[in-house]
Amino acid sequence: MKLESKKIKRIKADPYLLIPSILISFIGIVTLLSTTIDSNGQFGDISIVKKQVIFLLIGFIVYFLISLFDVSLFKYIQIIIPIYVLTLILLICVYLFGPVINNVQRWLVIGGVQLQPSEIAKVTVILTTACIFSLRGKYNQWVLLLISFLAMLPIFLLIYFEPAGSMSLLILLIWFLVAFTGLSDQLRNSIALLVAGLVAISIFLVSFSGNWLYILIGVVGTIIGIFAFYFRDSWRIIVSVSFCVGVLLGLVSMFLYNDVLKDYQRKRIEAFLNPTQSTQDIGFNVNQARIAIGSGQIFGKGFGNGTQSKRDFLPEHQTDFIFASFAEEFGLVGSLFLLALYGIIIIRILMIAIGSGDTFSSMILVGIAMKILFEVFINIGTNLGVIPATGIPLPLMSAGGTITIMTLLCLGIVQSIINRQDTYKSVNNIIDNY
Repeated sequence: MKLESKKIKRIKADPYLLIPSILISFIGIVTLLSTTIDSNGQFGDISIVKKQVIFLLIGFIVYFLISLFDVSLFKYIQIIIPIYVLTLILLICVYLFGPVINNVQRWLVIGGVQLQPSEIAKVTVILTTACIFSLRGKYNQWVLLLISFLAMLPIFLLIYFEPAGSMSLLILLIWFLVAFTGLSDQLRNSIALLVAGLVAISIFLVSFSGNWLYILIGVVGTIIGIFAFYFRDSWRIIVSVSFCVGVLLGLVSMFLYNDVLKDYQRKRIEAFLNPTQSTQDIGFNVNQARIAIGSGQIFGKGFGNGTQSKRDFLPEHQTDFIFASFAEEFGLVGSLFLLALYGIIIIRILMIAIGSGDTFSSMILVGIAMKILFEVFINIGTNLGVIPATGIPLPLMSAGGTITIMTLLCLGIVQSIINRQDTYKSVNNIIDNY
């Protein structure tokens, strides 16, 4: 039997990625179209819908083009450095040329189209961190962790001072989780992270609220740390450092809240803790989103019958609060269906990451999955009032070109990894049969 007689089948688009993506995009278009209906039942200005359709078409083209690209090429520093530098240039250009919209500079206007470089930065951080940790066989992993942090830091600072505090924190969180995936001994690292997190949160909550009951959270973290300290001798240094880091982070968070955070950022946190006592701005927005979601009940009011968005009670109903617009018209059933679609995508990506024998690919997959997960969680959490209000849009639903295209680009990277893994399996099968 000749090797040439066996052909490797071309891998088609993964249905667990493509079908949910198309359905979410369609739901987003329907919701946007609904928000343009005026009180007389007539469609108003649908230009935002037309733009979103164009962005989606471009995004799906990018999805299929990237799926043909060999993601392993991102291991090479010669490819990552230009991407990293270009991202920094775009973020710097925001300061130099970006228009001030709602008292912030977060966009570049190119040919009448708004470009948000911070959305590009999320993907850059994922790829850059994975590239750095691909050198783990040559260099110490803790050195690579420090290098990846220093590489992420300029991006974090440039985004924070736009200002975009929530986006910068999301960048930091994505970096950490990707880097965490690249470290060895995940059980030890998870316990160390738990200890540091509980201690830091305890200190911050006690200082913020003045309620000493929150110290119990830190006590739990300390107890876990003590057990871990005596569980294995090799863990003692890491556990001790994690406890000290937790205390340091708690103290730093106190300083940041009181002396660094801007007034609107502190108000968001205060509105989250006491939304009913905030009748203006952030608190008002969250309350109106809750009213819209609650009024949808089980099956919703139906397409075009949402009153909160039609009467402009619901702010940013085409971007930040589009979930509330959707839930008002399609109810709990529609909301659960939408969440299920996002869940299918995220779980599928994580399953591929678990099954991948390549640490580099796994890091990229975890980064993309966490990016989508946090965007969905933060946006819907903001709409429900369970987390402080932020400006994070809902992927493939909210009107916006940059996040739409970058989300589909990320899914294209996932598809590329799937194709590459399946191709290797096909090659191995051919060799085995031969």
